[in-house]
Amino acid sequence: MLATCGLVSAEVPKPKTSECALTGDDAGSSFDASVDIHALSNYSKAIYALFQARQFGQLDCIADSARMGKETFAGGMWKIHAIYAGLGTPPLHPTEQDWLAHIALLQRWVAARPESITARIALATTYANYGADARGKGMADTVSESGWKLLAERSAKARQILEKASTLRAKDPEWYVAMQQVALLQQWEPAEKQALLEQASKFEPTYYYYYRMYGFSILPKWGGEDGEVADFLQKTADKIGGDAGDEVYFRVAGYLFCGCASDLELKLSWPRIQKGFDAVEKQYGPAPANLNQLAHMAVTFNDPVVAGKAFARIGDQWDKETWETSENYESYKEWAKQAGLIVAKKQVVEDSAEANVRTAEGRRYNAAFDEVIHTWVRQCMEEIGGADPGKFELLIKVGKDGTIAEMNGSPASSFPFTNCLGSKMNNFRASEKVVFPPPPQPDYWVLYHLKTENSPSAALK
Repeated sequence: MLATCGLVSAEVPKPKTSECALTGDDAGSSFDASVDIHALSNYSKAIYALFQARQFGQLDCIADSARMGKETFAGGMWKIHAIYAGLGTPPLHPTEQDWLAHIALLQRWVAARPESITARIALATTYANYGADARGKGMADTVSESGWKLLAERSAKARQILEKASTLRAKDPEWYVAMQQVALLQQWEPAEKQALLEQASKFEPTYYYYYRMYGFSILPKWGGEDGEVADFLQKTADKIGGDAGDEVYFRVAGYLFCGCASDLELKLSWPRIQKGFDAVEKQYGPAPANLNQLAHMAVTFNDPVVAGKAFARIGDQWDKETWETSENYESYKEWAKQAGLIVAKKQVVEDSAEANVRTAEGRRYNAAFDEVIHTWVRQCMEEIGGADPGKFELLIKVGKDGTIAEMNGSPASSFPFTNCLGSKMNNFRASEKVVFPPPPQPDYWVLYHLKTENSPSAALK
């Protein structure tokens, strides 16, 4: 099938966009994604309204224009994808009657305009979604026998429609996304899914939706191996290269992250996600939708600084699909604010410690400090019997007479060694006992790192 039904570029006369343009004024809603978080959903709803009104000619005109012009909203989201979002399923919580009525109307469109690739892809997508609806969202062992049967029948119908659509003169990158959904529902072999993705990337390398679909299909919950998603996404972004590759990295990561504990298990690169976001804004301008994704991932990566900046720009344009409720959104926003203050304070302290160690006097003091703290390190290593001490750092403020005035640390995890050393230092601090030599100046900060995971040796910075 892949060898005979793959899509190739074809010259199709471009429509006169003035005859079929869809504007926000037409539907009484804004389609400006640079300021309105609802712009894409408003656009999809307007498309659905035209579909319900049987405006098939206008729908084909709009889709042809969006497809061939590679039109995007502010923020870089493709209009052709938003069109299919408005056509691939009945709105709200459809009943069986809603599904059948939707399919019947799509079939009427196909019959009226047999050369419309938009109508056929929309029909195939609907059958795929109809099959997924029969299966349900539960684990495999919760699906009934009739559910599996309906899934097989409807996904097979979707595949049949797509295969026929591939013979049409017009071509559409969303064909691949729809076929990828079929591949997921029919549980294609990895080699088949990979071959489909390779064809897709040749047809339109920057259409990031099929990279998202493929990444989703290899998640651990679908049988993917540990680290497979991270490896795929890195190789894909590197192959595309430059800003375009980084953009894909951000797009796919934002789609795969669910706000679950499993997000970090994907082992995606937070620096590259941020780089991809910057590339998207540089190319397509700002959009609340992208800012919501960035803030959401920043929360997952425990980065209140990036999250706080994103929240400040989002304002009241929060995304319900991302945050679910306004209470959740405001809660994470407040977390970013408070945690950001702590991070900012720590940065000031670290800068002070860095400045101290750059002086000759500071280096001499650190050597004396080192002798004292290494005594505690050796004691704790003896107490834990040589167990792995882990990795951590401590910021210690030494009072003018040599007491521990303040400290905070960031152990990689809870280790017996960390607990032992922390307990000793807290006791000294509480007793206000003089344990270090008097520092060169009052309230003197020292940044201490444990050097290795398996050695009591440590270094001062």
